[in-house]
Amino acid sequence: MTEINKNHDAGNDEIKQAIWDDPALLEALAEHESHTTSRNASRWAWLGGMAACFCAGVIGWYVIQEQSFPDEMPVKVAYASPQTFSSVDAQDVKLSDGSEVAMNRGASLHFSESARNRQAKLTKGEAYFEVARDEARPFTIETGNANIQVLGTAFNVDKSLSQTQIDVFHGKVAVSMPDGSDRVELIKGQRASVTARGITVSAFTATEPDWQAGWIDLNNVSLNDALYQLNRYSNKPVVLQHVDDNAAHISGRFKAADIAGSARLLAQMNGLAMHEYEDSIVLAKQENGK
Repeated sequence: MTEINKNHDAGNDEIKQAIWDDPALLEALAEHESHTTSRNASRWAWLGGMAACFCAGVIGWYVIQEQSFPDEMPVKVAYASPQTFSSVDAQDVKLSDGSEVAMNRGASLHFSESARNRQAKLTKGEAYFEVARDEARPFTIETGNANIQVLGTAFNVDKSLSQTQIDVFHGKVAVSMPDGSDRVELIKGQRASVTARGITVSAFTATEPDWQAGWIDLNNVSLNDALYQLNRYSNKPVVLQHVDDNAAHISGRFKAADIAGSARLLAQMNGLAMHEYEDSIVLAKQENGK
């Protein structure tokens, strides 16, 4: 019984060996291994491709964000706080951008700057500007009835009751109405007078603002505007009494140091009487035609 089993086992071993040595089986196994290796390689290639696509997508997203929202990128430049100046007497001030301003008596100025522009508001009075050049940040001035834009130049701005006058001493400035209409460009020696009716351009020959030389320069202004400018220098108010302000337009130069004399000259030019009191100077109609 044992011998038969041994012979049977030996026969089985021979059959198994014959099966394993069969060329068809060996070819099938080789083909199976090749497919397995190929599938593994394909799987790694697929995973690598997905990783590359993900990286490309992330990079592309950042590029699109930077191109689509350039203004939202953080700016690391710090700018000074807004500045406000009011002058009782004439004074020189320096703005945070390096520009210099000579303010006449009774002037009020507000200034602020950002990464894109520099903005000044002359809410009252007269000032001479020497603007620091910065082509990337235009310098604009608002007066209420006029807008002024410059890059770097020297000019004078005089805001009175009903008009703004701009005199250019160096460089070039652009002047427009508050809504941007009627835009004109001025060069050295040109003056713009801006009223509600529009902009008038003329020439002048002065080499410095008249007020810095002690003069009040009036250019076709109303009596109220003329007295408004005289009052910048007067220790007591100069007023009109029962006079039609629309009847006169004044041009000329008057001494800032002699307000009473200037008021008297204005009265003579317009057929008015001048009365000087302890607390005021009054220009009124002459009594009985005198």
